[in-house]
Amino acid sequence: MFELFVKNLIHKVVDWLLVLTGVVFILWFAFTVPTFTWSHDKQTSTDISEVVLKSYVSTLIHDFSPRTIEYGNLNITAHYIYDQLKRFGDAKYQAYTTLGGRFSNVELELGPDTKEVFVIGAHYDAENDSLDVDGNASGIATLIELAHQLSKSESKLPIKVILVAYPLSQGKAAIRENMGSYNHAKSLLKAKKKVRLMLSLDGVGSFNEKDQSQKYPYKFLNFIYPDKGDYIGLIARLKDFDKVRALKKSFISASPLPVYSFNVPENFNLTSSQDHLNYQRLGFPAILVTDTAKYRKQKIQIEDIVDRMDYKKMAMLIKGLYQVVMDTEAVEKEGEMLVDGRHGRNVPLN
Repeated sequence: MFELFVKNLIHKVVDWLLVLTGVVFILWFAFTVPTFTWSHDKQTSTDISEVVLKSYVSTLIHDFSPRTIEYGNLNITAHYIYDQLKRFGDAKYQAYTTLGGRFSNVELELGPDTKEVFVIGAHYDAENDSLDVDGNASGIATLIELAHQLSKSESKLPIKVILVAYPLSQGKAAIRENMGSYNHAKSLLKAKKKVRLMLSLDGVGSFNEKDQSQKYPYKFLNFIYPDKGDYIGLIARLKDFDKVRALKKSFISASPLPVYSFNVPENFNLTSSQDHLNYQRLGFPAILVTDTAKYRKQKIQIEDIVDRMDYKKMAMLIKGLYQVVMDTEAVEKEGEMLVDGRHGRNVPLN
């Protein structure tokens, strides 16, 4: 009788372990969205200049800091970004009034007049007067250079791309109605635009290849993700699993930069970034693209920030983002239907 009891107990334990293993695997798969590739087979050019990227970061940090509402540098920063983007197309300001002042998103549209749009944004204000690593100068530099690369292939873009820089995303000003990203998302909703995907670039220049250089807000993540801060992170909702998978597949095909994704339930934010959440709140799919610098942070002086950015990896990021846009399924244009579903896919960067 005892032997039968032990035998049944062992069978039940094994069964439960199998069930638990299956549940853990499903949760891991949903959370990390693993995507595999054996080569970076998309041919991209090497003309993304690390020197130019560094010049953008240097100008934003040395000439326009502190980029906070208290110091009044936000509007002149907006003018600088406008001057850069207008070299690649018809840049424009999207002005709004809040907190007793007038502030502006800076926007550039590229590509065909499609019913759906692809939005890529970055905030240009910093958290405080001492800066939070780079105050997202890396995000703005990436946005500007991505605009440059996309503009060179504008006739081949499969979808309307909106590149936008926002104020009032950090510090005391980051109350939803004040934020540039919320006002931009609200304008898309008002215009009844369909957003295929929104990507928010928030800190994309801090990388560290040393062991134990990457920390996480929850200890269990140490068992799932690398301990080296040498990758770019994607933070999205569980419901956007398919979009993250497609994004990673395109990104990896064109760029050697490691990319890891964190698919989490809504209202479970792993960072303090807010811009992508404003689009989600209004019903648009949005993903945060970040170096998770808060968890790679090193104590450095402001004069060292520019030199500590990894411009080679930023260039890799731009190549990956470029391919993500180019691999977007062709969509219906205003007034006509695209017959060839392959339109605009797998176009090399040139």
